[in-house]
Amino acid sequence: MKKLLKIFFALILLPNLATAQSSKKNYQYNIDLIHTDNDQVTVSFTPPKNKLEKGKFIIPKLVPGFYQPLNFGQYVSDVTAIDKKGKKVVTERLDTNSWLIHDLRYVKKISYRVADGWDSLKEHTEGAKSAGSTFKKDSVFVINYNSLVGYFEEIKDKPYEISIKKNKDFYASSALDYERKNDSTDIVRAKNYRSLVDSPVLYCVPDTTWLKIGTTEVLVSFYNKKERHYSKKIADHIKTILENQQAYLGGKLPVEKYAFLIYYESSDKNGFMGDGLEHSRSTVCLYLSGNIGYLPDALDRVASHEFFHIITPLHIHSGEIQHYDFLNPSMSKHLWLYEGMTEYATIHMPIKQKMIGIPEFEKKLEEKIAGMKEFDPHLSFTDLSKNAMEKQDQYMNVYQKGPLIGLCLDIRLRELSGGKTGTQDLMQRLMQKYGEDRYFNDNDLFDEITKMTFPEIRDFFRDYVEGTKPLPLKEYLTKAGFAYDETTGKITALTHPDPKQIALRKAWIGQ
Repeated sequence: MKKLLKIFFALILLPNLATAQSSKKNYQYNIDLIHTDNDQVTVSFTPPKNKLEKGKFIIPKLVPGFYQPLNFGQYVSDVTAIDKKGKKVVTERLDTNSWLIHDLRYVKKISYRVADGWDSLKEHTEGAKSAGSTFKKDSVFVINYNSLVGYFEEIKDKPYEISIKKNKDFYASSALDYERKNDSTDIVRAKNYRSLVDSPVLYCVPDTTWLKIGTTEVLVSFYNKKERHYSKKIADHIKTILENQQAYLGGKLPVEKYAFLIYYESSDKNGFMGDGLEHSRSTVCLYLSGNIGYLPDALDRVASHEFFHIITPLHIHSGEIQHYDFLNPSMSKHLWLYEGMTEYATIHMPIKQKMIGIPEFEKKLEEKIAGMKEFDPHLSFTDLSKNAMEKQDQYMNVYQKGPLIGLCLDIRLRELSGGKTGTQDLMQRLMQKYGEDRYFNDNDLFDEITKMTFPEIRDFFRDYVEGTKPLPLKEYLTKAGFAYDETTGKITALTHPDPKQIALRKAWIGQ
């Protein structure tokens, strides 16, 4: 009997012991959304077990998707560290976004206060609101973890476990899975800091609708102070777009779950304002308008562009993104891929999937060409990418010239392959080669793509992406059966294209 009891207690203790050992390797955070004060929340955490005499604690200066300092450390105050005996440990604030914690190996808990970065979309605040957080007690919390949670420079790539105290009626909407511990406590886990920051959450009384797109679960979560049943209308509106994106991407989406997090603030004035930030498996959308009827159409373009980011940078990205430095990041030179190709897919998908006709497609191309002409034609795209923080006045060209690079690359690939291969195929092959957890070397990508395709493609990148030669829009569009007037900027389908032009156009846009 005694042996049986020993075995029984061992079976109970071993899992608990394993959990305790595992927790020592994690960042264990506690965030209190119930006891807020002056739009501030209390945050505390236990750092992973370590042997460090000192540690540099960091709250991000920048986050992926933005190219100017956002300085989230400005919202953090009262950083306090204590040891196992409850004695305070020395802390020093080094600058806006970092603190030095002494005797880190003995620290049991670090706590601090966090103020929200914005209270209303009507108010002007520094930086983009979609990357920050707002705390409205008993109403809504829009949380980007980069403004609440940090990491030690010496202890990177560790898992996170976060316990969140919240209103019992609140529901967490996120690409991450939240585990309900009890009525007022949720638990969420992330494999590392980048994964956590990449997954914002909307906490409120739920107005949510789920879509099933193939095997992918898509969550549409909506918050407005007055309108409580609007998520279904939005979901029904964007469903067709998502289904066509699935077909465009080969019939299967490479993520199991995706979340649209939409915060809508009513206004007593005319007009419409939007602010959004894409993530690998979710998108944060902030809107202000006097007419909610504008919202579904506004979301069309957001849903299309941001949803395509499940390809890049989620599954295709460089080491600079895989190991993003939230304090002093190194920029990749491939914005032509991350934003340019994403925006190109947003333009190309509707015509390829027969959602729009040729005249509408021509108009979209004309708009991009006109937009490109507003920027410096002597700045190479790789230089713009590497120096995006210093070239803010040129940055928006990634959404103008960027997709036109994709257009020319697509036509060139179709031409060289006899219509068999285009950028859709290229992106699929890159995704298969790299994937979510494997990155490419920034300097090697052009050569890798050339190996996958044709020798002539290396010249294409050298001339039009690394170099500053004008894009051969007239020449390439002519090959695909379109006339482009460089003087007027007009694009029109040729009335009598030859068989070669017809074949290339059919391969390119399916029409």
